[in-house]
Amino acid sequence: MTASAFSEILVEHGFLPYSYDFAATALGFQHEIFNVLIYDDPVFTTDSSIHEQLYTPDAMLRCELVTRTGDLTAGIAYFYQQWFKELRYSTPVLQIINLNQTADTATFEILTMSQHNAMTFLFTIK
Repeated sequence: MTASAFSEILVEHGFLPYSYDFAATALGFQHEIFNVLIYDDPVFTTDSSIHEQLYTPDAMLRCELVTRTGDLTAGIAYFYQQWFKELRYSTPVLQIINLNQTADTATFEILTMSQHNAMTFLFTIK
């Protein structure tokens, strides 16, 4: 499944811009992402960034994570660990994670949904 289908899935599950506060959910995730992956983190630097783009339903939060050592494999492993330990909903009703990797970058397209909340992400690890 590609990220371009995420907006359709959100609609199918009743998450519509006029009836759901995506901005509040995005704000909560921005704080969590910063605290878990960027602030005083052993793997990613503070050169990393988080961008809210609610007008892009397939990637409402776009995050660029810059590794300290350039070790992409370690960055991917650490991201997975932190996603499942700290960032994802504890009881998701739906979660889709797509990983695309090249020699120097990895891109995660993620849709996560709990019973009452949903968010889409694009994480790029460099």
